Amino acid sequence: MSVPPAAVCFDMDGVLVQSEDHWVRAQREDILPTAAPNDDIPLSAITGRNYREVYPDLNAEYDLEISREVFEGLFEEHGERIYGDEATFLDGAHDLLNDLRDAGVALALTTSAPWAWIDVADERFDLLSKFDVAISAGDIDGPGKPEPDIYERGAAELGVAPEDCWAVEDSTAGARAAVAAGMTTVGFRGDGDETDLSMVHETADDAASLRQVLLGGV
Repeated sequence: MSVPPAAVCFDMDGVLVQSEDHWVRAQREDILPTAAPNDDIPLSAITGRNYREVYPDLNAEYDLEISREVFEGLFEEHGERIYGDEATFLDGAHDLLNDLRDAGVALALTTSAPWAWIDVADERFDLLSKFDVAISAGDIDGPGKPEPDIYERGAAELGVAPEDCWAVEDSTAGARAAVAAGMTTVGFRGDGDETDLSMVHETADDAASLRQVLLGGV
């Protein structure tokens, strides 16, 4: 690609903030066994989604033994530790974001994470200064990922049409949301997992390959 996109929407977790391994462990070892000790809930039922939206879907399909309040409290407890202590920032991401801005690319952060977690990530990693706008799932009146609302909002706040905007996503739910919004979508496999990203248009697995996709290696 010789001309950079007009705008790029970045997911946070699993792309810029390397938190997914910690979330996988928390969900496998505590959250899901506590919620449904007699069921084997797949991680794919939760990954990439707003944790405040998933309880009704899980409750309809599985034998949940805790209330919605307790379920959400488990996420909040683990999130405080993960973002405050354990997560790291993608190596090379600051340089990539700076170079995208220098190339005139408008940037939006579009994440299912609540603002409490975004703010902690910002404090640790100087995240928000790189973006023109930042949108949490909590800012959206409609449903979260995999529905396209958050990406449509991101494009609108950047002042571009969704079809002129690219998105970078690591989860199936997030990639489906971006594609449904009409964006050219880059599937990011920073942890090399086998997440279904068959719907994306491009793939990358680190900041260097993401730079190649978005900036042509400049």
